[in-house]
Amino acid sequence: MTLYYEEWKEKQYACEECDWKGTGADCKYGLFHRKTFLEVYCPSCQGFLDLIVFPYKESCHKDLEKLTEEQRRVLLEQEEQMKLYLGKCLQSADQLPDLKDDDFILVWDQVEGETRITKGDMVIWSEPLAYEGFDRYEKIALLLKEKYGTRVKDLAPADSSLLFLYGDFASSIDYVKKVRKELFGVM
Repeated sequence: MTLYYEEWKEKQYACEECDWKGTGADCKYGLFHRKTFLEVYCPSCQGFLDLIVFPYKESCHKDLEKLTEEQRRVLLEQEEQMKLYLGKCLQSADQLPDLKDDDFILVWDQVEGETRITKGDMVIWSEPLAYEGFDRYEKIALLLKEKYGTRVKDLAPADSSLLFLYGDFASSIDYVKKVRKELFGVM
């Protein structure tokens, strides 16, 4: 996933399916989902390349003076809720426990309003559930790779987690597949 910056169209892409190479400006664009996520596809074979995230907060703060008092209040409340949520989320590999096993598979699961990362019966991390949590999936997967390196062979989504992991955004399925392939070699 690529966070939106003005220069996202200059980002270099290489399609793994057909060997096409080019910039974001050369790509084919898919759905612009809820004005938050933009799908980026290979112009040659239509393979999924990336998801561009357009943060709502940055766009609101650019025009803060144009917001009404009520809109500013709501924005501040949303920011406070987000700060509380992120305070309960995995932010650093140091928060993860040490695991002694040589090679292992972790499971992304959903239990009682929480996303849980498990290894067998052991919960190694839990945080509040997020609808369309595929962006959290990637962030957590990166931290797991940082902590455990090549010993972690997959972060496999459990069937019970799929609704909230993927949500209503069809490309989230391809996105999670891409993350699993890049980080764990899972096809």
